[in-house]
Amino acid sequence: MGAALLLSGCNGDGSGANADGKTMKLSANEALLKSSQKTAESDTFKADLTVTGTGSDSGKIHATGQFRLKPTLKFSAQLDEVSHNGAAVPAAKGQAIFTGDTLYAKVPQLAQFVSGGKPWVKIDVNQVSQRTGFDVQSLVNQVEKVNPAEQTKMFTGSKDVHQVGGETVDGVKTVHYAGTVTVQDALNRLDAQTRQKVDGWLPKDHANGKINFDLWTDGNNLPRKIVSKSSDKQGDGGSVTVLYSDYGKSFGVNAPPSDQVGSMSLGSLLGGN
Repeated sequence: MGAALLLSGCNGDGSGANADGKTMKLSANEALLKSSQKTAESDTFKADLTVTGTGSDSGKIHATGQFRLKPTLKFSAQLDEVSHNGAAVPAAKGQAIFTGDTLYAKVPQLAQFVSGGKPWVKIDVNQVSQRTGFDVQSLVNQVEKVNPAEQTKMFTGSKDVHQVGGETVDGVKTVHYAGTVTVQDALNRLDAQTRQKVDGWLPKDHANGKINFDLWTDGNNLPRKIVSKSSDKQGDGGSVTVLYSDYGKSFGVNAPPSDQVGSMSLGSLLGGN
């Protein structure tokens, strides 16, 4: 599933067209650029993410959440479906809240490692990384891959994007675009800092890779749905579908009540050491 998850860092669209798809005021390339600019103005949104993997790493993940990207990352997310090679993985289901460099997790499988029988566990991202070598921060960074601003910017590197037509997504009229972009062209659209971060997510042999994408934008040039697909030389690949809503809407991301939060025994988790 790791390869498939990487795809979620690659999405995008743009539209200067009427939502019915009949009158185009912008070319498809111009529409991509317009969407990238417009999306960058939205600091909050909701996302519904479905990731599927094929080949030797087959499986499926479904998650939903609400996200605030600025001035600092905060999110509240629910992972409600996980499968691997055809078998469900119920132990991976759970809830997560991230605020102030602290990750709060509610995962039934971890209950035995949480003090006081509390439903939530508090995880200091930096402390866990230092004591266990497990980079929790990298998992948190994965969340940023649903950031539609970065995603749309990457897809402005496409040389063959074209309009498919007008469609309705979740009751909203949209314009559907499709195209391909090489991984290198996508990376070239990012600033140096973001490019380095995204490049670290990608497989070592990504240089010649290509991503196929479909995207739907509403009348405000904001992405409402993005589907991206890719595969490697070994035939392993996957697809990522993201549905977006509630751009710019205010919401709170608060830590769980303190009496519901316990601490994790890292010694028990690591085998009693």
